[in-house]
Amino acid sequence: MNTRKVSVVVFYTEDKKILLQDRRNMSKFGEEWGFFGGGIEDGETPEDALVREIREELTYDLRDFIFIGDAFGIVDSEHSVEAYVFISPLDDKQKHFKQKEGAGMKLFTIEEAEKLKLMPGIDKEILKLVKEKLI
Repeated sequence: MNTRKVSVVVFYTEDKKILLQDRRNMSKFGEEWGFFGGGIEDGETPEDALVREIREELTYDLRDFIFIGDAFGIVDSEHSVEAYVFISPLDDKQKHFKQKEGAGMKLFTIEEAEKLKLMPGIDKEILKLVKEKLI
């Protein structure tokens, strides 16, 4: 089984809503929504990968983020994911985002997010970590 290591960030508002990326135009495993972030390249730390991915996806230099844990999930019979999960307050960041990947973004409560079509195996595990930290 091929295990991909990724770094993801969950942007959150004061009222505990989280920002998700509309992935319907770039879905790899049938997911419609997902987290911002991506693969860790050789020689990168999870933090370095996160900053690079957010710069690539949102044209934003992410500086304030906190590591909350890692999650592991089996996506299908050939793929698994180990995710380093970070959170960052959304504050006024969204007005500076220039989204380069995905078809848009939207705020959801965690309960709403749990009902969405997310990446199988891993994204619900990430949501569990986030829920523990934010609620």
